[in-house]
Amino acid sequence: MFAAATSFFARSNISASYNLSSSSTPGSRSSTPGPSNSSSSPTYSPPLNIGLWRVQSATHKVTNKRVSVWSFDKRSPEMERLRPLAKDRTLEVLKAEASSLTRLRHPSILEMVEPLEDTRTELIFATEPVLSSLELSIPGMGRTPIVDLDEVEIQKGILQICKGLSFLHSSAQLIHSNLGTESIIINSSGDWKIAGLGLTIPLMAPGGGPTRWEFPTFDGHVPSYIQRSFDYMAPEYALDEQLLTASDMFSLGCVIYAVHCKGRPPFKNHGSLSGLRDNAGKPVPAMESLDPDLQNLLRTLITRQATSRPTPTTLPSYPFFSSLPISTLNFLDRSTFATKTREEKISFMKGLASVLERFSEGLRTRKILPSLLEEMKDTHLLPYILPNVFSISNILSAPQFAGMVLPSLKPLFVIKEPPQNMLTLLDNLLMLQNKTDKNTFREQVLPLVYNALESEHAVVQERALKTVPELCESIDYAEVQGVLFPRVAMVFSKTRVLTVKVATLTTFLAMVKTLDQSSLTQKLVPLLSKIRTKEPAVTMATLNVQEAMGMKVDREAVATLVLPQLWTMSMGPLLNLDQFQRFMGVIRKLGERVEEEHKQFLRDSQRLEDRSATAMNGNGSQAAGSVDFASLVGRANGASVKPDSEASTGWDDDPWATMLNDDPPSFQTSPAMPTSPVTLPPVRSMPSSPQQSTFQSRPSPLGGGASTATPTPFSFPSPPLSRPSLNSMTSAMPAFPSGPPKPNYNISLSTTPIMSSNPQPQPQPPKPNYNISLTPSAPMAATTPPMFTSSPMMAAPLTMGSGVLAPSKPAQPSWSTASKPSKDDWADFDPLG
Repeated sequence: MFAAATSFFARSNISASYNLSSSSTPGSRSSTPGPSNSSSSPTYSPPLNIGLWRVQSATHKVTNKRVSVWSFDKRSPEMERLRPLAKDRTLEVLKAEASSLTRLRHPSILEMVEPLEDTRTELIFATEPVLSSLELSIPGMGRTPIVDLDEVEIQKGILQICKGLSFLHSSAQLIHSNLGTESIIINSSGDWKIAGLGLTIPLMAPGGGPTRWEFPTFDGHVPSYIQRSFDYMAPEYALDEQLLTASDMFSLGCVIYAVHCKGRPPFKNHGSLSGLRDNAGKPVPAMESLDPDLQNLLRTLITRQATSRPTPTTLPSYPFFSSLPISTLNFLDRSTFATKTREEKISFMKGLASVLERFSEGLRTRKILPSLLEEMKDTHLLPYILPNVFSISNILSAPQFAGMVLPSLKPLFVIKEPPQNMLTLLDNLLMLQNKTDKNTFREQVLPLVYNALESEHAVVQERALKTVPELCESIDYAEVQGVLFPRVAMVFSKTRVLTVKVATLTTFLAMVKTLDQSSLTQKLVPLLSKIRTKEPAVTMATLNVQEAMGMKVDREAVATLVLPQLWTMSMGPLLNLDQFQRFMGVIRKLGERVEEEHKQFLRDSQRLEDRSATAMNGNGSQAAGSVDFASLVGRANGASVKPDSEASTGWDDDPWATMLNDDPPSFQTSPAMPTSPVTLPPVRSMPSSPQQSTFQSRPSPLGGGASTATPTPFSFPSPPLSRPSLNSMTSAMPAFPSGPPKPNYNISLSTTPIMSSNPQPQPQPPKPNYNISLTPSAPMAATTPPMFTSSPMMAAPLTMGSGVLAPSKPAQPSWSTASKPSKDDWADFDPLG
């Protein structure tokens, strides 16, 4: 409980209000972080050790503002080893540093965000986001530089330090007295800031007199961070006991030398006053490899005579700072750029694109880009600012672009004037798509294309139309179908500019492979049919669209919609011979496609009909034109099957059973057609009765055995009957009533082939024709075999009525009373089979 209470009271307001990188989900540090006011998700830098301070990235829990939190642990092992006086001195210098940052406000001095909090266990305050100290960014110090420094960035940083020193000397009346590589901080924008203000010396004492000079000492038992470094100390301070602002310029010269010489100061004094005295009059060593202008600058700064050194205001005029990139940065500085005229700003933005490559990526990203984004508020400068913004954006990652640049570009997507803005944005549409995710591009960037299509300037519409083909391949089909295509169609319908009309047709050509057949036939084809101009450029562009569309839609649409339009347009009076032949080639190409596909469709339809007919008529149906069953069976068994004839057909069963149970052949009769008799096996005699006048066909006897009944001859009437199914005929016949004996008939069948009225030969083999004559016969003896005769002249016609086949004469008894059949004789008889 005591530990929990101690932790609670030791907790600061900063730790309660901010998410520190060590206590929140850390992200990988970006090589080119964006500005501190970026609305994107924060990227945390790893903790830094600057002097005695531990610096961590943090984000405010409410506002998401990014800061750097500086903390010093009072219980650290370093503090435990110090004597009480050393501890007090350490805490005194650290508190003075934080208090100075709170009191001193200048663009070149590290900005304090949250004031110092002195808790039981630590000192803590928050500043603007920090990337590194200058010491940690100098190459050759045995570590990987946190920030890559090039010559331009070094020159820019030195000039910024000069501005900060000028403020301290003239406005604050302070001498820094401890300026070195560890007391210069590089913020997230790449600016150099003055820190380490815990040992500043005021020029005037609180009572109004000059400040009392203090003898410099160096204690090896005290942290070096809270002591003045003898390697950067001006000789007049240590040797002449003078308090001069020029001493800071000597220290600045040592810093410039260390930056260009891998972190080594010009002289190593090792904390000794005698060493400083020995090196005070010596020339600056090892400068042969440095730039001549830099050598000249260092000789004027690192000198024994304080009065010969340049001041912070005169240093920028030296030739070392006269390069074009430095002049560019000076011109773009926020404090001076606002005072320039619009014509000067336009000239500057035009020339900036030619010198951007001379700046490092970090400098372009951290320094130049934020300045350009701030100037985008002036819409008249946008056509000249945007090319530079997109040039720098190419080196940004997608998250950096989305956080830094896209929020400033989004308001421009709806601004149609001046048209140069739209043209520049459309020229960089591919880069915008690559730098944003799919949803962001659809919701925030695509409105740019839609607004450009609605522009009143033809050149903007043409540029927007040129971007559509690539968009069709990258965005969702629903977006193309429901939003993009209707807008392009609207431009096509309203424009009166020939170049825009041709551009829309070119766009339609690219959209053909994306749109479905329904959209093409229901929307695009009617749209193209409304073209009234005869200009060859429009006509030929339309031909290309129709050709591509004709190879995608179905054959009916090609035949009924596309080809008629092509024929009409081919008659255009302004077409030359080559253009007309191009039309004819497309027409033939599409016509051949329609012909081949429709022929195949008809073949498939006929094949389907044949299969359906076969399925309905049964297997082996000769009437449907299928393969002859007998021939099929004969080929399968390797032998031929003889056709049914008078000599080869054996009638073991009743013929009526065959005709009733199987699919019957066509029954037709004609008086002029000869018949040939067919002898049938004998059938059982049946008694006839005058009361029985209904004719019923007799089935085959069951159980084998010859019948003894004697039939009487009968025949079908003329004219020939139609071809009903015998099964259907018999299904309508009433059943035989039980009662008196039935009449007997002599049946003669003819196998004369049926003669069709159609003179064309039939593919089916001839089928037997049965001329059946039915005449009552005289009673015959039971032992007399029945005789079946066939005659072309029928004794009496039969009448068809109510589905019943009846004889024309009264029924005659067919057997004598002496031989009446018994009840058992009718036991197996079924007249309908």
